[in-house]
Amino acid sequence: MKHLPACKTCVNSGFLCSSCQEKLDTEILTQFELDLAKDLLILEEEEQFNFLKNVSFYKAIDFEDVVIFVVGKKDKLRITQKLINWLKETYEVDQLILIEQTKNPRAALENLITPSKLISLNEIFLATGDIEFKGVLNKKDQDTILFTKTELEELILELTGNTIRIEFQ
Repeated sequence: MKHLPACKTCVNSGFLCSSCQEKLDTEILTQFELDLAKDLLILEEEEQFNFLKNVSFYKAIDFEDVVIFVVGKKDKLRITQKLINWLKETYEVDQLILIEQTKNPRAALENLITPSKLISLNEIFLATGDIEFKGVLNKKDQDTILFTKTELEELILELTGNTIRIEFQ
C-alpha cells in the first residue's frame, strides 16, 4: 500500500512507535484502522488483490453497520467488488462507503448521501474570518439517507476539516 494511517512497521508488528501510539491515544487513529491496515497488507500479497500495492488507505470510520473507507485520489476505481465483499464479510459490515481523500466538503457530502442529490452547497463567511458551509438536501430524501443531520455534520468535519450545516428543504 502506498499510504497507511500508521507506519507500515507498526501495522505489521503490532507494536506502535511513539508517534503512532500518540495518534491512537488522541483517537486520530483507531484500533479498527490498525486491524484493517494489517489485513490489507496481508491481502496485497495475494495475486487477486495485488492492486492494493498502488492504493492509499487514509482512514476508516466504523459507524455501527456502515464503514466509511477513505482512500487516495483515483483509488476508488482500483478497488474491486471482490475486495468490498471480503471487507463486508470479514468485518460484518452491511454497507461500505468509499470516499476519496479530500478537503472538499461537496465531494465528501455527495458520497455520503448517494444516491440522493445535493441541492446546493454555499459558503458562509463568518465575522470571525472563518468559513462554514451550508448544505441543502431534499426533504424527501431524509428517510433514504443513512445518516442523520448531526451525523452528516460530524462526518464532514472529520473527513474534510470543514464545518457544515445541513438543512432539509
